[in-house]
Parts: sequence; structure tokens; C-alpha cells
Amino acid sequence: MKRVLGNSIGTALACSIAVLAFQLPATAKTASQTADLAMKAEAVPDEGIYQMYQNRSWLWGRNGAGYFAVQRRQFSAWTSDKGKLGYGDGIWFIPGGGKVCFRAKWHGAGGDSNALTCFEHRQAGRVLYQRKLPDGDWYVFRSSHSNLADEFMKLKHGDYVSWKQRRIKAQE
Repeated sequence: MKRVLGNSIGTALACSIAVLAFQLPATAKTASQTADLAMKAEAVPDEGIYQMYQNRSWLWGRNGAGYFAVQRRQFSAWTSDKGKLGYGDGIWFIPGGGKVCFRAKWHGAGGDSNALTCFEHRQAGRVLYQRKLPDGDWYVFRSSHSNLADEFMKLKHGDYVSWKQRRIKAQE
């Protein structure tokens, strides 16, 4: 029985390695194709960027979230890095060319720091591409058909940040 189980595990491991070996070049090719498609796409107009982010929270899984308030274009966020909580307060703005940026003062266990973060968006039909500036890789932000795995689906209407941020500030 142990021998059969050992052979099965060995075969499963070999198959997993083979599948991974074939997927790596495909992933690289897909990333290259995505970058080519994004560069040929049109920059999202400022109004489209505004509609996409206004009064929405971008959920970053267990790592935090950022809220893009319309009122005074306030940006607020909370983060978690290896169990260390932090938060940021600042503003968000649309500099044009399909970009959205947020400038925030971040507070955490390592001290305080200021940061400017920008993302660029391009659109071809219903497909949206996004990359972090200045040199992030392009990826499909929203597919042409509804896809729960799209990063776009993590933009939720409403403030999912303030309650957590207040709790973090109270612990300081």
C-alpha cells in the first residue's frame, strides 16, 4: 500500500511540475500580449476614471482597502503587512491621460511617510487594462465579460475603510 501511495504521490508531483513548466512560457507570452494590447488601447477619459472611483472602496483582500471619497476628494486607507496595521490619509486626483493618483501620509509601526501612487487605465471595447506607474506590468483590470476574478470587481460602492481606520487609530 505504501508503495502504491508513494508512486501516486511521485506521479502527481511529476505531473504538477510538467504542467507548471508548460504554463510559465504561456504566462510570459500572455503578459507580453496584454502589454501590447494595452499600449494599442485608448486612455480612459477623465470622466470614466471619475465614475470608476468616486465614492468607492478598492478592497485589497486581507492587506487593506482604500476609499476614494467625492467630498474634498479625500483618500483614506488601511493596510496590513505581516500583521502590522497602518493607515493613510490624503487626497485623490485625476491628472488626465487615463490616470488616477492618490497622495497620502501613511502611518504605521515603522513610522510615518508620504507617498504618491498612480495607476494608468486604457480601454479597448469593454476591456479595461491597468498598471501601476511608473513601470508596473499591464494587466486586465476588467474583462469584456463579467469575471469575478477581475481587479475591477474589488471596487465596491461605499466606504469600507473608515471603521477599520478608526480602530487602528484608537490603538495608537
